[in-house]
Amino acid sequence: MASCSPIKRYIVSVFSRPAVMICVFTLLLCGTHLGSAAANKKKKIDTPASSTGAPGGAAVGGSSKQTLPTCQLSDFHFEYTECHSDGVRWRVSVPNPDTCENGGPPPPIRAVDCGFTCEAGQYLDVQNSQTCLNCAAGKYSLGGGQRFENWNKMPQEFLSLSEKVDEMYMESRSNCNESAWVARNGFISSPGNDCQVSLVYSANLKKAGYVKFIYSYAEDDTIFHVRISNDQCQETGHGIDRWPDATGEGQWKEIKIDLSMGMNVISWKAIGMNFEDSTKTSPVRIKLIEINGLSYTSQCTDCPSGTYSDTSGSTDCLVCSANSFSAAGATSCTSCPDTHYSHAGSSNCTVRQACKQDDYFQTKAPCNAQSKTKTVYKWIQPKICRSDITGATQLPSDSGEIDCPPCNPGMTFVNSSTCNFCPRNYYSNGINECKKCEGSTAPEYGMSFTSWNYMPPNMEATCLSMYGNGCATDDGWALSDNHIHSGQGHSDDVYLVLSISTAGFRSKEGYFNGGAIEVGTVKFEFELQCVGDCLLFFLEEDYKSTVIESWEGAQNRTTYIYSVNQQSERRFTWAFQKADYDNSDIAGSKYRNDMAIIYSIEVTNTVDGGASYCKACPVGSDMEGCIPCPEGYYISNKTNKCEQCPPNTYLQNAHPYGEESCIPCGEGLKTYKNSVCYADCHLVYDYKHYDLTSLNGFHSVLSGASFSAKGTRFNSLFNISLCGNNGVGTALCKNNVTIHSEKTEDFDDDVKSLICRSTIIPSPTGEDEATLSAQPVSIGDQLIGLNDAMGLAGITKSVFPESPYDIPDLKFYFHSSESTKACKNGRSTELILRCDKNADGRGVLHLPEKCPGGTCDGCTFHFLWMTAAACPECMEDDYYAIKGECSAGKQVKQYVWNSTRVCRDGVPLPEPITSVCSMIPWYGQLAIAGFVFSLLVLIVIVVVVWKQNKTLEYKYQKLVASASGELPAAETCAIGEDEEEDNIIFEDGKSTSFFSKLKSLGSSNSSDKDLEFSSMQNKLLPTS
Repeated sequence: MASCSPIKRYIVSVFSRPAVMICVFTLLLCGTHLGSAAANKKKKIDTPASSTGAPGGAAVGGSSKQTLPTCQLSDFHFEYTECHSDGVRWRVSVPNPDTCENGGPPPPIRAVDCGFTCEAGQYLDVQNSQTCLNCAAGKYSLGGGQRFENWNKMPQEFLSLSEKVDEMYMESRSNCNESAWVARNGFISSPGNDCQVSLVYSANLKKAGYVKFIYSYAEDDTIFHVRISNDQCQETGHGIDRWPDATGEGQWKEIKIDLSMGMNVISWKAIGMNFEDSTKTSPVRIKLIEINGLSYTSQCTDCPSGTYSDTSGSTDCLVCSANSFSAAGATSCTSCPDTHYSHAGSSNCTVRQACKQDDYFQTKAPCNAQSKTKTVYKWIQPKICRSDITGATQLPSDSGEIDCPPCNPGMTFVNSSTCNFCPRNYYSNGINECKKCEGSTAPEYGMSFTSWNYMPPNMEATCLSMYGNGCATDDGWALSDNHIHSGQGHSDDVYLVLSISTAGFRSKEGYFNGGAIEVGTVKFEFELQCVGDCLLFFLEEDYKSTVIESWEGAQNRTTYIYSVNQQSERRFTWAFQKADYDNSDIAGSKYRNDMAIIYSIEVTNTVDGGASYCKACPVGSDMEGCIPCPEGYYISNKTNKCEQCPPNTYLQNAHPYGEESCIPCGEGLKTYKNSVCYADCHLVYDYKHYDLTSLNGFHSVLSGASFSAKGTRFNSLFNISLCGNNGVGTALCKNNVTIHSEKTEDFDDDVKSLICRSTIIPSPTGEDEATLSAQPVSIGDQLIGLNDAMGLAGITKSVFPESPYDIPDLKFYFHSSESTKACKNGRSTELILRCDKNADGRGVLHLPEKCPGGTCDGCTFHFLWMTAAACPECMEDDYYAIKGECSAGKQVKQYVWNSTRVCRDGVPLPEPITSVCSMIPWYGQLAIAGFVFSLLVLIVIVVVVWKQNKTLEYKYQKLVASASGELPAAETCAIGEDEEEDNIIFEDGKSTSFFSKLKSLGSSNSSDKDLEFSSMQNKLLPTS
């Protein structure tokens, strides 16, 4: 196989696409282990001819001749020829190299057919009977199979390929040129980054067989894909494609896939799919790969050191227990002497040193029937020290019996030996027995663990070993009075898990005032006592496992508080590992005494657990417990009665006290029974009405595609439910990956919310296979506001350009309370509805150009919906009237839309109005009206003037007629007492025109009228 290495390196350097590399790799190597075996056989067959090319076996070009004895029958061994096209091959005799020459070899005979294989635990006796025989004790065989479980280095039969994902919705940020599968003693591991790495193996099966592998990866931020194809890179007849599901931290799962006869190219592919701000993803680890259905094996394999096989026909070897050892090919394990020790699976024993103080630990004995206990001391197992030599520390004596410590709050003794939670509607302080809550009170449930003499009933402890034999105890964790610790004596490859479960929390999840509403808390106090780079993970598990926080290396006593914002059933886990599996050598017990210590754990506001006190109920409750207030009602602090929340507010707490428990709905939202805020698809914004009922239901938008080397496409699918349905989301994102995996438990991974996202992997063959949907996650559980709620959602600005229309956008803001390590406040979504009166149907959903995956930071998502439904309904301001010409005495008034109209539906255009009109144009009518008015004014003036003139003329004539040569006295001046002097004008005897009279009349107020009167009087009087 070494001769093929330059060819492989040449392939890697020439071909840039991994798919091509895989195919060429397969065609050239043809099932690497078989190809190399055939080549070795051919080489052995040809060796005698080439080495005896000169007569007598003389070396070519040599001057001397080496004399070898004549070959006897015992100097020959048998090998098989290459298979003919009809499946026939021959067994031929081949002399052992450099042992003899000439002689008469046994004649060739027909061998077993090329498709012949032996069963597991057997080998083919090529040299004699050509039949399958059982392996002897101390050996094992897979028959026609091969097993890989020793990963000190990467076997040459495997090829590791790496590819950068750099298209559309996701881009690799790691250096993928340096990413590859790596052997780490007990397993092989993918790099755990955002690159796409493949592990490829080709197997030429002589009969139908299988591939079996044991794998582990913690979280769904990695897609693990197993694909079986033929030598033409096409799917096999079975159409085999598997997407193994995540196992959780430290867990291993086994998958077995059937294979067809012929060439099978098996590819294990790990694809980092982290949408958050980190390139780190969960690595995929494989600790065993087994292929069955290959050609025969002509010899059995010795059991590795540290294992044994005590029966013939074994298919596997057993591991030696602690304090025993074995060499390779052993039929049993040998016990170590008392002065030595060994760990399980050891090949030798180690001398025990003198015991020291850190070789034992202190604990409490279980309580007996009299509720008594005592302090006891135990050696750490396995015991690796001696206490019978000078200078050794001795194990302290046990203490005398003492009373058992009290239980934790909310718990009580059961059978005087263990603690359990109080029954429903009961409470206890942990010291006294459980008591029933009094009338009109109810227990306040939670979990509080500060005393560690008893394992809580809802807590589990487990030890998992990467190599399978590193746990000192099955539980791993140990109780120790005021704390619980991860135990001592475990090997460095262990994974120590402590979990606590709850049925859920009493408060409703939601979003308010810029953050997710807290439905409960998990508070714990811990310490890490480590010499090496130990790790402690804190995880939250519902339908998937999420790392909330992690700590590395030694840590002083620390308190951590986690705010829970989802009310559903979940599990909280503390996982401790002594070394980083991907960066450290974890074989052995270098960090034997490193451990994690947890002093206290407190979980609040749960629906289960125990209660340490009872809380007052609202007025009206019965004696058996609280009668909850109706939906949307809170408990008044003043009256202790149930009162309804104010309009447009909703409740979050299960036991709401005070009006402050009522949380206002966002701008533009309505409330359903004071329990949830929603948009009813009819909105009023900026004095305009919008009808969004055509957008009811849920809608989908698919991100741009990213293609792998094999043409496998990946997309992000977003499902959106905008309004209606009383605030209950109808968007569904499915996870059907488990359909294609070996997962057997019934577990619902689907997500239903207002807005959700899933990763879509179409069928690789393009045939009738189901499209895969993986990693569903909610990005909008709650609608928190419209238009002006940007700051509330934590979104500071939009990523879309402004609308070209003079119509405001409708902006919906959603929030998902599910938090991650990168998104501690959950995820927020901005959905912009923009008016497009030319949009067909429901319109088109767009993703940001700069962030084609819908998000730029993994926590905030943006969508733009161009739709006619976002145009406001038409109002009276959106049209105007136009009057037509007067025709036949009639005029028509018509109504038309404004040229800039973008509204729809709403107020329709009024019908045309017909009215009677005149034939004279308006300006003619206006001129006539002006003339008539002027004429009337003139007539009035003439009448008034004429009347004034007649009055003056009459008075003048009367004055003339009364003259007798002698004028009357000046004081009378022919003016009556009731007449005004200014109204009298004396005529000078000349004829006056009408306009002259008007002029005279107009000057009657002149300052010279006295003078004029005097002058006229002089004319009238006779001269003397």
